[in-house]
Amino acid sequence: MSEFGLIEITEKDDVFTIEIGGLNGETHAGLARVFRRAHESDARVVVVTGKNKSFLAPEKYEFEWVKKLGIYNDMLKIFKEAEDIIRDQINCEKVTIAKVYAPGAHSMGASIALACDFVYASEDSTFSDPHLSGFGVPPGDGGALLWPTRIGLSRAREFLMTDRACTAKEAYEIGLINKVAPADQLDAEVDALIKKLLSYDPLGLKMTKKWLNQYLQQNMNIVGMGSLFAKGMVLASGNFAQKTEAYGKQLESEGKRKG
Repeated sequence: MSEFGLIEITEKDDVFTIEIGGLNGETHAGLARVFRRAHESDARVVVVTGKNKSFLAPEKYEFEWVKKLGIYNDMLKIFKEAEDIIRDQINCEKVTIAKVYAPGAHSMGASIALACDFVYASEDSTFSDPHLSGFGVPPGDGGALLWPTRIGLSRAREFLMTDRACTAKEAYEIGLINKVAPADQLDAEVDALIKKLLSYDPLGLKMTKKWLNQYLQQNMNIVGMGSLFAKGMVLASGNFAQKTEAYGKQLESEGKRKG
C-alpha cells in the first residue's frame, strides 16, 4: 500500500491522478489527505478514477473495517475523515474530473464522484447510494449534499430512499453526470476535456471553479454536516454491525452468482 492506503497518485503534464483500489481504514484516512495533496500540487487538473479501469463500490470495501463505525471512538475518527474527504474535495482549487468505469460509483464512491466538477462515465457503469438500504444509515458521506445539488430534491429522494441504481445513460439525461461514452473511448473523452481546461488562463480557471463551489461550501456546513451527524445518531442505535455483515454477505453472494 502507498502512504494513502489503496490509492496510487501520479502527477504528469499538469494532471494529478488519483486511482482508488478499494476501501479500508488506511484508504479512508488516505482519502482524507489526498485531495489536500492534489490542491497543494503544481498540477492544474485532478482526475479521480479506480485502479484497473473501475471506480469505487461496496464490493471493494473491507467490511470488518466498516463495522468499526459501530464502535464509538472509531466512529469519531472515521467521521472526521469523512468530513475532510468531502470538504477538501470541494475546497480543492484545481478542476476535478471523475472518470468512472463499470461497475460504477456507489455509496461513498458515488459521493467521491459527484463531488468532482465533472463526471465522465463509461456507458456500462451505474450510480447509486445504498447507505439506507445496505447499511441502514442516512447518506451522510456526501449523498444528501451532492445528489440534490445535481438533480434536484425530488429525483434525489428517489435514488437515496428507494435503493434505485441509475445507469450512466439515465445519469447523463437527468444531469447527474456530464458525459457518457463507450468504455474504450472514455480515456479519450477525458483527455479532450483536460486539453480544453488547460487551454484557459490558469488563474481564471482556478477562480471560476473556486467561486462556483461556494454553493457547495455553504450547503456543506448545513446539509453535509447535518446528514453526517444524523448518520451518527443511527449508528448509536446499535444494530449497525449486524446490518453491515448481512449486506456484505449479500454482495458476496451476488458476486458469486455473477461469476
